[in-house]
Amino acid sequence: MNNETESLVVRRKIFFTIARDSREYLQSIVPTEGLINELRRRHVDIFSFLERRWCCSLSKPSKSWTKSEDNIGLLHLTSYDDWWKGIGKKTRNMIRKAEKMGVRTEIAKANDKLAEGIWKIFNETPIRQGRGFPHYGISLDVVKQNLLFFPESAYIGAYFQGELVGFIHLVRGDRLTVISQLLSLQTCWDKAVNNALMAKAIEFCACNHSEWIMYGRMGNHPTLDSFKESNGFTKFQVTRYFLPLTTKGRLVIKLGLNRELKDSLPLSAKQSLFPIYNWVSRMRAKMISR
Repeated sequence: MNNETESLVVRRKIFFTIARDSREYLQSIVPTEGLINELRRRHVDIFSFLERRWCCSLSKPSKSWTKSEDNIGLLHLTSYDDWWKGIGKKTRNMIRKAEKMGVRTEIAKANDKLAEGIWKIFNETPIRQGRGFPHYGISLDVVKQNLLFFPESAYIGAYFQGELVGFIHLVRGDRLTVISQLLSLQTCWDKAVNNALMAKAIEFCACNHSEWIMYGRMGNHPTLDSFKESNGFTKFQVTRYFLPLTTKGRLVIKLGLNRELKDSLPLSAKQSLFPIYNWVSRMRAKMISR
């Protein structure tokens, strides 16, 4: 039971609670009777989990599970050479440009020096890619606390003239590696740092025999989506299940309140709202940074 609940995340909403496993992308989750009983003991109304259809399809999903469509940015990796041949000429040139300009990438040790470099990147600007940046203003102590290094986790740093100018955080699971975060200093964007980091990450995953690489979702950030696509990631549809555990949970699912509003909107509606969301996000970030 401990293995099933140790990575459990329970969110309390207005009048109900919903739980999911924080490692659901890294390992296949199938709710057992023991897990369901434990969730009920904790007064959880809904348990949410997804089907890792790219590698492990569910043979007989229960008819009592309500499902909805979700998506991830996914890359099927066979080898570094195949990836290199599959990306466009422009992306390959950007990677070469970073190298020519003196950007060096390597596996980074999770220590105080790395934490200080990440902290500087976080606090460079309150706005990134037209939106408020949520990590701006974070303290160095918090960064150090969050810089946990597990056997399945790895950091790659990008360095220019001996200073950290970008990093990528990878988390490895069963047949899949997740790009948890990829950031660089805006003052060094002309050096194609992010492209260099992505290339190094692909090389790292290929050497560690990871079949799939996941990079968040697609459809909520046009600029980031374009970067993902240029590096070989495609939008992959997955099924998310919602298992009601209480009468309240069944009602919430029936009313459709179990899903986030942004996940319920069609892409056309999202696209029209992007400018408004970005503006509100920038205004909030500017107020916080004063």
